[in-house]
Amino acid sequence: MNHRWLVVFVLTCVMSIAMSAQTKDSDEIVQLVKRYDQAWNKKDSAAVDEILAADYIYLSSTGTTSSRRETLELLKSLGYKLTFAQRSEIKTIQMGGTVVVSSRWKGKGTYNGQQINDDQRCSLVFAKQERDWRLLAEHCTQITGK
Repeated sequence: MNHRWLVVFVLTCVMSIAMSAQTKDSDEIVQLVKRYDQAWNKKDSAAVDEILAADYIYLSSTGTTSSRRETLELLKSLGYKLTFAQRSEIKTIQMGGTVVVSSRWKGKGTYNGQQINDDQRCSLVFAKQERDWRLLAEHCTQITGK
């Protein structure tokens, strides 16, 4: 009988450690998303460059895609300006070395003279690369009224 309690105790400890690690990863990812947003708001392409994975892809709500290089070029563009940006409703889902962040992103600004007035539901996919988390993919869909 004591053997069974030992097994239950060990399994409980292992599960507790695993859940604690996932909570730590989720907290780390939420902070990384905040740094990512701050870098975009400041047009800090070097900081964004550090966060994006080599194979990063952005999937827009219009069906187009942007590579890592194209995304960084957009950020550096003189024609791109954000006057307001806010991310809320942040939730994380983790499986192994991958975390998906669900959020709502609102932004206003201009791009090459065109108005930006976004209210989007976004998902960001982070993958662990060696010891660091990298943003692998991002997809945002415009929220429309019914």
